[in-house]
Amino acid sequence: MADQKYITALQPFVLAAKTAEGDAAAELVLQATQAPGCFVFSELLECESIQALGATHPQHLELLKIFAYGSLTDYRSNSNLPPLDDRQLEKLKQLSLITIASRGTQDLTYASLLQSLELPSVRALEDLVISAIYAGLLEAKLDTAYQLVDISSTAGRDVAPAEIDDMLAKLNAWSQQCDDVLADIDGQMERVHREASQKRKDNEDYEKQISLVKATIYRSGDEKGLSKGKRVISEGAEDGRGGWGEDEDGMDLDDVSHFAEGPGSWGPNTGRRRNKGRFGSGLGNKRRS
Repeated sequence: MADQKYITALQPFVLAAKTAEGDAAAELVLQATQAPGCFVFSELLECESIQALGATHPQHLELLKIFAYGSLTDYRSNSNLPPLDDRQLEKLKQLSLITIASRGTQDLTYASLLQSLELPSVRALEDLVISAIYAGLLEAKLDTAYQLVDISSTAGRDVAPAEIDDMLAKLNAWSQQCDDVLADIDGQMERVHREASQKRKDNEDYEKQISLVKATIYRSGDEKGLSKGKRVISEGAEDGRGGWGEDEDGMDLDDVSHFAEGPGSWGPNTGRRRNKGRFGSGLGNKRRS
């Protein structure tokens, strides 16, 4: 991670600040702001020897604060600060570019950046952006057609004490929005589960009703079959012919003509009728001689 690399680059100065005092501590500030790869300074600012510069070398302490969370504009507004060499000036411009990028795209036009970063030409601006990219301070593209620096992400900078309350307020607002979204998601999930449970119950009730209707139909069919069989046997007994059902095969004598053309002919219905006479009403009659 780039941020960790910047912290590591600052460690030699933090260790030296534990024993440095007065002029030595002030010199550490100049060295840290000049050193390549040092782009975060809060840990150095927190050292007691550096904080003590407020009494002996306030301009050096203020300079370190500007490198930590200020900009080139802040530096220009205070004429009592120590002069910057080329390395310090380029670094402060790179850090200022990060701060400007956080304000929005309206401040990232070539014309605006040339003015705020005090650059003499478009080529100087493009060189500064490229150096910041190689330093890992930002990810960006140079849009020469629209004269715009398209920055997609930046490294983090130190936070000024005055900005902490505002940052906390924004974080709390963001956290509340997240809670509201989660509550809405939970409500939707609960509604989905409730609807699914109700649908499952409705399906179960529907299946039960179908089963009851089927059972009723089966019972009704069985009862009709049994009652029909009893009725047929009873009618056969009352008829006196000993039949086992309704005479569905009975025919008129005229029907024989469809199967036999003469009195001696034998057809299926004739045989059936004679069989019926043999096993039906003829059982109770004797042939008289």
